[in-house]
Amino acid sequence: MSDLICVFDIGTTGARTIVFDVYGKEIARSYEEYPTIKQPVGVSEQDPEVWWNSVKNTCNRVMNKVNVNDIRAISAGILRVNCTILDRDRKPLYPMIIAMDERGVDFDKEDGLRLSLPKILWIKQERPDLYEKIYKITFPDTYIYMKLCENDLLITEPTNGIYGIMDIKTQKWDQELASKYDLPIDLWPEIRTPGEILGDISAKTAKELGLKTNIPVILGGGDQQCSALGMGVINKGQAKITMGTYTFANLVTGDEPAVPPGGDIPIFSFPHVIKGKYMLEGAMPGTGIALKWFKDNFSRLLIRKSEESNLNIYDLLSQEAKEVKPGSEGLLFIPLQMFRKGTIYGMGWNHTRAHMVRSIMEASALSAQMYLGLIEAVNRSKSTEVVADGGGMNSDVWAQILADVTNRKIIIPENKDCSALGAAILGFWGNGIYSNIEDAIQNMVRFEKEFNPIQENVKVYKKLNRLFMPTVLDLYNKNRITKNL
Repeated sequence: MSDLICVFDIGTTGARTIVFDVYGKEIARSYEEYPTIKQPVGVSEQDPEVWWNSVKNTCNRVMNKVNVNDIRAISAGILRVNCTILDRDRKPLYPMIIAMDERGVDFDKEDGLRLSLPKILWIKQERPDLYEKIYKITFPDTYIYMKLCENDLLITEPTNGIYGIMDIKTQKWDQELASKYDLPIDLWPEIRTPGEILGDISAKTAKELGLKTNIPVILGGGDQQCSALGMGVINKGQAKITMGTYTFANLVTGDEPAVPPGGDIPIFSFPHVIKGKYMLEGAMPGTGIALKWFKDNFSRLLIRKSEESNLNIYDLLSQEAKEVKPGSEGLLFIPLQMFRKGTIYGMGWNHTRAHMVRSIMEASALSAQMYLGLIEAVNRSKSTEVVADGGGMNSDVWAQILADVTNRKIIIPENKDCSALGAAILGFWGNGIYSNIEDAIQNMVRFEKEFNPIQENVKVYKKLNRLFMPTVLDLYNKNRITKNL
């Protein structure tokens, strides 16, 4: 008999179920993308039942591959920011308003990165008929754990709570902010600590998921904090990069939250999933997802080839990008910062699909370097090596680009889904399999590859680095020139 944990990794575009053993080895997995729904420009909503259906589907498929009796616990790494409101019957009164949604009510930026506030305030202002029925404000983790335990439990944890009215130091709801925005504390879910046992999975839910009953549900955390834990990034000065749907750069600041510079510099301080530790984070939307967009819309013949040959389409795109010189011969892609603006510079008749693919990969790496430089400046530190995960790091081409752009050694974990692995670490620790987090990391986290910068390429990317950040910030502060079309 083995000790296994079932982890739900719930992201922006899809959900996966992964089963790990106590050594961090992946035993089985299943992934399912959410169906794409066309929505008006500026509107991004998701029915949380879509997430839950993907969890059910993937979990059932995975349970057919393992011995269900070996599952000792359940945990989750879950996307952040998104929010909605529930009525007293615990039914959503409105779909989850997700991070890329442009609607919202202005709030005091001096209060920090509280991206759930404008969304809740928008519901309050624009849908008072729904708001008057509110029982609880709900984050993604609130909804998932409610479904797992099927009881009165309505909780969140600090990596989500910081997007609401939580005080970053006390990690409790802030009465001053509650009064300022007229969002009383009793409307918010209870704040618990990652690694805490929430109770057992309900009999009804266990049957839906193909699991046995009496399995403890252990609180995980936000995807990026779990990702950091899944790469062992828990000590002051350690940094990580995630190349996924978004590009993230994170750095552990120790046992005190760092104070970001404010203004137009989009970096923020967050709690880690390790109680008493804090991180700085910068995030660039529209990077990895841009490659999916390009693949779906401009690579139809290559998709067919990949299907006929049973090859991964992204591997084929990476091989094309490998043939293009660093700098993509002057083609520079600026991601859709906050999903409002994106720009392509320097396009010429000599550019091919391969150039566009490489320029998207380079944009993601340039984004990582921009934010990494900013957060290291705030922390007054600089690392010579960085660990990196996410789907982009399945590509050796992309990993080498990241090493060249950042001019640092890039270390790649054995498992690229480190958010799930971090949730597994919390689960095994919370369930008492490991007595402390450090032992869990020692046994569960492994790395498989290293990429060192090629100095000839570094010279090219230094030029692009000097162009990239001011261009991004300039675009971010301007209206789209085609906004009325």
